[in-house]
Amino acid sequence: MNNGYLKENFVQTDAGKIFYYSQTPFPGQPTIIFLHGLSSNHSTWNFAVGAAEKMGFNFLALDLRGHGHSDKSKKRNLYQIPIFAHDLQEVITKENINQIILVGYSFGGQIALDYALRYPTKIKKLVLISTNHVNPLRYKHLNFLTWPAYGAVNLLAWLFLWQKRKKYYYFDQAKDSGYWRSTLKGYLTMPLSVNFWLLAQTAYLDFRHNLDKIACPTLLIRSQSDPFLSQKEVNDMKQKIKLSETAVINEPSHFLASRHQEKTMKIISEFLKEKIS
Repeated sequence: MNNGYLKENFVQTDAGKIFYYSQTPFPGQPTIIFLHGLSSNHSTWNFAVGAAEKMGFNFLALDLRGHGHSDKSKKRNLYQIPIFAHDLQEVITKENINQIILVGYSFGGQIALDYALRYPTKIKKLVLISTNHVNPLRYKHLNFLTWPAYGAVNLLAWLFLWQKRKKYYYFDQAKDSGYWRSTLKGYLTMPLSVNFWLLAQTAYLDFRHNLDKIACPTLLIRSQSDPFLSQKEVNDMKQKIKLSETAVINEPSHFLASRHQEKTMKIISEFLKEKIS
Protein backbone atom coordinates (compact mmCIF):
# COMPACT_ATOMS: atom_id res chain seq x y z
CA MET A 1 0.00 0.00 0.00
CA ASN A 2 1.23 3.44 -0.88
CA ASN A 3 -0.03 6.92 -0.14
CA GLY A 4 -1.27 8.27 -3.47
CA TYR A 5 1.09 11.21 -3.83
CA LEU A 6 4.24 9.45 -2.63
CA LYS A 7 6.74 8.46 -5.27
CA GLU A 8 7.77 4.79 -5.12
CA ASN A 9 11.40 4.04 -5.87
CA PHE A 10 14.03 1.45 -5.00
CA VAL A 11 17.76 1.08 -4.70
CA GLN A 12 19.47 -2.07 -5.97
CA THR A 13 21.95 -3.16 -3.30
CA ASP A 14 24.35 -6.10 -3.44
CA ALA A 15 21.76 -8.03 -1.44
CA GLY A 16 18.49 -7.17 -3.16
CA LYS A 17 16.14 -4.25 -3.73
CA ILE A 18 15.19 -1.82 -0.98
CA PHE A 19 11.99 0.12 -1.70
CA TYR A 20 11.26 3.58 -0.39
CA TYR A 21 8.58 6.23 -0.77
CA SER A 22 9.23 9.94 -0.97
CA GLN A 23 7.79 13.38 -1.43
CA THR A 24 10.14 16.28 -2.23
CA PRO A 25 8.11 19.47 -2.69
CA PHE A 26 10.79 21.68 -1.11
CA PRO A 27 14.07 21.52 -3.06
CA GLY A 28 17.08 22.38 -0.92
CA GLN A 29 15.22 21.86 2.35
CA PRO A 30 15.95 19.06 4.87
CA THR A 31 14.43 15.60 4.40
CA ILE A 32 12.78 13.73 7.25
CA ILE A 33 13.63 10.04 6.88
CA PHE A 34 11.31 7.67 8.74
CA LEU A 35 12.20 4.11 9.79
CA HIS A 36 9.31 1.85 10.85
CA GLY A 37 9.26 -0.93 13.44
CA LEU A 38 9.38 -4.71 13.22
CA SER A 39 6.76 -6.48 11.04
CA SER A 40 5.52 -3.23 9.51
CA ASN A 41 6.17 -1.09 6.43
CA HIS A 42 6.29 2.53 5.30
CA SER A 43 2.51 2.94 5.84
CA THR A 44 3.27 3.46 9.55
CA TRP A 45 4.01 7.06 8.54
CA ASN A 46 0.99 7.89 6.37
CA PHE A 47 -0.15 10.64 8.74
CA ALA A 48 3.40 11.97 9.03
CA VAL A 49 3.50 12.85 5.31
CA GLY A 50 1.04 15.70 5.73
CA ALA A 51 2.70 16.86 8.93
CA ALA A 52 6.11 16.98 7.23
CA GLU A 53 4.67 19.01 4.36
CA LYS A 54 3.11 21.53 6.75
CA MET A 55 6.51 21.98 8.39
CA GLY A 56 8.18 22.60 5.04
CA PHE A 57 10.26 19.41 5.01
CA ASN A 58 10.75 16.75 2.37
CA PHE A 59 9.73 13.20 3.31
CA LEU A 60 11.15 9.73 2.76
CA ALA A 61 10.11 6.41 4.32
CA LEU A 62 11.65 2.99 3.73
CA ASP A 63 10.27 -0.48 3.59
CA LEU A 64 13.11 -1.95 5.62
CA ARG A 65 14.85 -5.10 4.43
CA GLY A 66 12.57 -8.12 5.01
CA HIS A 67 9.50 -5.87 5.12
CA GLY A 68 6.95 -4.48 2.70
CA HIS A 69 8.12 -4.64 -0.89
CA SER A 70 11.81 -4.83 -0.04
CA ASP A 71 14.07 -7.88 -0.36
CA LYS A 72 13.07 -10.87 1.77
CA SER A 73 16.00 -13.21 1.10
CA LYS A 74 16.29 -16.01 3.64
CA LYS A 75 19.91 -15.36 4.51
CA ARG A 76 20.48 -14.85 8.21
CA ASN A 77 23.54 -12.62 7.80
CA LEU A 78 21.44 -10.01 5.95
CA TYR A 79 19.35 -9.26 9.04
CA GLN A 80 21.82 -7.43 11.25
CA ILE A 81 21.47 -3.78 12.24
CA PRO A 82 24.64 -2.63 10.38
CA ILE A 83 23.18 -4.09 7.15
CA PHE A 84 20.04 -2.00 7.62
CA ALA A 85 22.18 1.09 8.23
CA HIS A 86 24.05 0.33 5.00
CA ASP A 87 20.73 0.01 3.12
CA LEU A 88 19.74 3.43 4.44
CA GLN A 89 23.03 4.93 3.29
CA GLU A 90 22.47 3.46 -0.19
CA VAL A 91 19.10 5.23 -0.39
CA ILE A 92 20.54 8.52 0.88
CA THR A 93 23.37 8.36 -1.65
CA LYS A 94 21.00 7.62 -4.54
CA GLU A 95 18.70 10.49 -3.57
CA ASN A 96 21.64 12.83 -2.87
CA ILE A 97 20.18 13.92 0.47
CA ASN A 98 22.45 16.29 2.39
CA GLN A 99 20.29 17.51 5.27
CA ILE A 100 18.78 14.60 7.19
CA ILE A 101 16.34 14.52 10.08
CA LEU A 102 16.26 10.85 11.06
CA VAL A 103 13.19 9.46 12.85
CA GLY A 104 13.27 5.86 14.07
CA TYR A 105 10.48 3.92 15.75
CA SER A 106 11.21 0.88 17.96
CA PHE A 107 13.38 -1.44 15.81
CA GLY A 108 13.74 1.42 13.33
CA GLY A 109 15.09 3.53 16.18
CA GLN A 110 17.87 1.01 16.75
CA ILE A 111 18.82 1.33 13.09
CA ALA A 112 18.69 5.12 13.43
CA LEU A 113 21.07 4.95 16.40
CA ASP A 114 23.50 2.77 14.48
CA TYR A 115 23.36 5.05 11.44
CA ALA A 116 23.85 8.21 13.52
CA LEU A 117 26.99 6.69 15.06
CA ARG A 118 28.39 5.55 11.70
CA TYR A 119 27.62 8.79 9.85
CA PRO A 120 27.61 11.48 12.55
CA THR A 121 28.09 14.43 10.18
CA LYS A 122 25.04 13.55 8.06
CA ILE A 123 22.37 13.84 10.75
CA LYS A 124 21.03 17.29 11.65
CA LYS A 125 18.48 16.03 14.15
CA LEU A 126 17.57 12.61 15.54
CA VAL A 127 14.22 11.40 16.89
CA LEU A 128 13.90 8.06 18.67
CA ILE A 129 10.40 6.76 19.41
CA SER A 130 9.92 3.80 21.80
CA THR A 131 13.55 2.88 21.19
CA ASN A 132 15.78 0.70 23.38
CA HIS A 133 19.54 1.21 23.32
CA VAL A 134 20.24 -2.13 25.02
CA ASN A 135 18.47 -5.46 25.32
CA PRO A 136 15.31 -4.54 27.32
CA LEU A 137 15.82 -7.59 29.56
CA ARG A 138 18.80 -5.76 31.09
CA TYR A 139 16.53 -3.12 32.66
CA LYS A 140 14.15 -5.80 33.93
CA HIS A 141 17.04 -7.60 35.68
CA LEU A 142 16.39 -10.62 33.45
CA ASN A 143 19.56 -10.43 31.41
CA PHE A 144 20.33 -14.07 32.30
CA LEU A 145 17.48 -15.04 29.95
CA THR A 146 19.07 -13.32 26.94
CA TRP A 147 21.07 -16.20 25.50
CA PRO A 148 18.53 -18.97 26.19
CA ALA A 149 15.92 -16.79 24.43
CA TYR A 150 18.38 -16.13 21.60
CA GLY A 151 18.88 -19.87 21.10
CA ALA A 152 15.13 -20.57 21.18
CA VAL A 153 14.30 -17.84 18.66
CA ASN A 154 17.04 -18.97 16.27
CA LEU A 155 15.77 -22.54 16.56
CA LEU A 156 12.30 -21.34 15.58
CA ALA A 157 13.82 -19.48 12.62
CA TRP A 158 15.52 -22.67 11.47
CA LEU A 159 12.31 -24.70 11.88
CA PHE A 160 10.43 -22.23 9.67
CA LEU A 161 13.02 -21.92 6.90
CA TRP A 162 10.72 -24.00 4.69
CA GLN A 163 7.89 -21.48 4.99
CA LYS A 164 7.25 -19.33 1.93
CA ARG A 165 4.20 -17.52 0.61
CA LYS A 166 3.41 -16.78 -3.01
CA LYS A 167 2.46 -13.27 -1.91
CA TYR A 168 3.12 -11.53 1.38
CA TYR A 169 0.46 -9.39 2.99
CA TYR A 170 0.98 -5.63 2.69
CA PHE A 171 -1.22 -3.83 5.16
CA ASP A 172 -1.79 -0.25 6.24
CA GLN A 173 -0.41 -0.18 9.77
CA ALA A 174 -2.05 3.12 10.59
CA LYS A 175 -5.56 1.76 9.93
CA ASP A 176 -5.15 -1.63 11.61
CA SER A 177 -6.51 -1.60 15.14
CA GLY A 178 -5.83 -3.82 18.11
CA TYR A 179 -2.52 -5.18 19.35
CA TRP A 180 -3.06 -8.87 18.67
CA ARG A 181 -4.79 -8.27 15.34
CA SER A 182 -1.92 -6.18 13.99
CA THR A 183 0.70 -8.52 15.51
CA LEU A 184 -0.80 -11.58 13.84
CA LYS A 185 -1.12 -9.72 10.54
CA GLY A 186 2.51 -8.69 10.90
CA TYR A 187 3.54 -12.33 10.71
CA LEU A 188 1.87 -12.52 7.29
CA THR A 189 3.99 -9.69 5.89
CA MET A 190 7.37 -11.46 5.91
CA PRO A 191 8.95 -14.92 6.20
CA LEU A 192 8.66 -16.18 9.78
CA SER A 193 12.36 -17.07 9.81
CA VAL A 194 13.24 -13.44 9.03
CA ASN A 195 10.99 -12.22 11.83
CA PHE A 196 12.68 -14.54 14.32
CA TRP A 197 16.18 -13.58 13.13
CA LEU A 198 15.34 -9.94 13.74
CA LEU A 199 14.01 -10.71 17.22
CA ALA A 200 17.24 -12.59 17.93
CA GLN A 201 19.26 -9.45 17.10
CA THR A 202 18.01 -7.95 20.36
CA ALA A 203 20.55 -10.11 22.19
CA TYR A 204 23.35 -8.06 20.63
CA LEU A 205 21.73 -4.67 21.18
CA ASP A 206 24.11 -2.52 23.21
CA PHE A 207 24.86 1.14 22.48
CA ARG A 208 25.76 2.00 26.09
CA HIS A 209 29.36 2.92 25.39
CA ASN A 210 28.72 4.95 22.24
CA LEU A 211 25.77 7.21 23.00
CA ASP A 212 28.04 10.05 24.07
CA LYS A 213 29.34 10.20 20.49
CA ILE A 214 25.96 11.41 19.18
CA ALA A 215 26.44 15.15 18.75
CA CYS A 216 23.21 16.23 17.02
CA PRO A 217 20.07 17.44 18.85
CA THR A 218 18.11 14.34 19.82
CA LEU A 219 14.53 13.80 20.97
CA LEU A 220 13.61 10.69 22.98
CA ILE A 221 9.87 9.89 22.95
CA ARG A 222 8.35 7.36 25.33
CA SER A 223 4.81 6.49 26.41
CA GLN A 224 3.76 6.78 30.03
CA SER A 225 3.74 2.98 30.32
CA ASP A 226 5.86 1.02 27.86
CA PRO A 227 6.40 -2.71 28.59
CA PHE A 228 9.72 -2.66 26.71
CA LEU A 229 11.16 0.79 27.44
CA SER A 230 11.47 1.98 31.02
CA GLN A 231 11.77 5.57 32.20
CA LYS A 232 15.10 4.66 33.77
CA GLU A 233 16.47 3.59 30.39
CA VAL A 234 15.30 6.83 28.79
CA ASN A 235 16.92 8.81 31.63
CA ASP A 236 20.18 6.95 31.08
CA MET A 237 20.05 7.71 27.36
CA LYS A 238 19.36 11.37 28.02
CA GLN A 239 22.32 11.58 30.38
CA LYS A 240 24.70 10.13 27.78
CA ILE A 241 23.44 11.97 24.68
CA LYS A 242 24.60 15.54 25.24
CA LEU A 243 22.05 17.50 23.21
CA SER A 244 19.02 15.40 24.08
CA GLU A 245 15.58 16.02 25.48
CA THR A 246 12.71 13.72 26.39
CA ALA A 247 8.97 13.71 25.87
CA VAL A 248 6.29 11.45 27.33
CA ILE A 249 3.01 10.67 25.57
CA ASN A 250 0.11 9.95 27.88
CA GLU A 251 -0.70 6.53 26.43
CA PRO A 252 -0.06 3.04 27.90
CA SER A 253 1.51 1.58 24.77
CA HIS A 254 4.80 0.82 23.07
CA PHE A 255 3.16 1.45 19.68
CA LEU A 256 3.21 5.23 19.57
CA ALA A 257 4.04 5.88 15.92
CA SER A 258 1.51 3.35 14.61
CA ARG A 259 -1.29 3.88 17.15
CA HIS A 260 -0.94 7.52 18.22
CA GLN A 261 0.41 9.30 15.17
CA GLU A 262 -1.13 12.72 15.78
CA LYS A 263 0.26 13.01 19.32
CA THR A 264 3.64 11.72 18.19
CA MET A 265 3.93 14.08 15.23
CA LYS A 266 2.80 17.05 17.33
CA ILE A 267 5.76 16.49 19.65
CA ILE A 268 8.14 16.00 16.73
CA SER A 269 6.83 19.20 15.11
CA GLU A 270 7.66 21.20 18.24
CA PHE A 271 11.16 19.70 18.30
CA LEU A 272 11.74 20.63 14.66
CA LYS A 273 10.58 24.23 14.95
CA GLU A 274 14.05 25.29 15.98
CA LYS A 275 16.10 26.19 12.91
CA ILE A 276 18.52 23.60 11.60
CA SER A 277 21.99 25.04 11.16
